[in-house]
Amino acid sequence: MSRYNSYEEKRPVTDSKIYVHPIWRGIGFALLVFAPIMGYLASILLLDMNKQYKWMPIPRDLLISGSDPYLLIKIIITIVIAFLIFLIFQLITFLLYRVAGPSRYSQLDVPRVAYRGKKYKR
Repeated sequence: MSRYNSYEEKRPVTDSKIYVHPIWRGIGFALLVFAPIMGYLASILLLDMNKQYKWMPIPRDLLISGSDPYLLIKIIITIVIAFLIFLIFQLITFLLYRVAGPSRYSQLDVPRVAYRGKKYKR
């Protein structure tokens, strides 16, 4: 044994904490694909309802020339709605993980100390 080698046995590193079940990868991929599609369909629906009920006037600066003058508006609304859909699914995931997930502390964690220190007086 040389001078700089350790006598301890080196254990192989396992990535048991990083392992993600394949079903969650599939669900994440489905959300990645379906959220923008749902956002686009919702943007078309909102524009149609806006034409019908006149909720909000559309500025002329956002209209473009071409076959679909509302294309820029559809893109903006699609991005906003897709982010809202991601936000809703993330909040649901956080709530479910908080309720059904593992405990925050294990048996090896030290309990929190309630001591705040001595009150300082001059």
